Amino acid sequence: MTAKEATALQNGVDAILARDGGRQTAANEIRYTDGRLLLPLPGEKYARELGLSGDAPAAAHTCTPGALCGYSGSQYTGAEREWFSCAFHKKPSDWTSGGSWYNNQTPGRVGNWYDANKRWLGSTPPAPYGTKYGQWRGVGYVKPC
Repeated sequence: MTAKEATALQNGVDAILARDGGRQTAANEIRYTDGRLLLPLPGEKYARELGLSGDAPAAAHTCTPGALCGYSGSQYTGAEREWFSCAFHKKPSDWTSGGSWYNNQTPGRVGNWYDANKRWLGSTPPAPYGTKYGQWRGVGYVKPC
């Protein structure tokens, strides 16, 4: 990563921390009490942990087993947000359209979407299941159970 790319990545992380809170634990990772947000590195489409080489395949998700994961872009591209605990969690505030998700919780468990007033919008199919084309518009909260 060039110095310019590193600065741009850090500026993006700083903006997310200011807007949504959390704690930075790697150049492209923000940890929360209920999971993490992993950002793609500059010039890459897929989020990945540092130290792992190459992009994830376009058809694959990178969702940790036991998590409900959301992606800012379609086809599991862009930032990846993982949620683990069975509670209401705000979705990233800058996710206002498009996206994708993967339910990688215990087999059979569903995830739930709620609006900004915590009114239920719908559920995912039972795990494991994902969609490469989702919609974050209207979603305010996620509850992975």
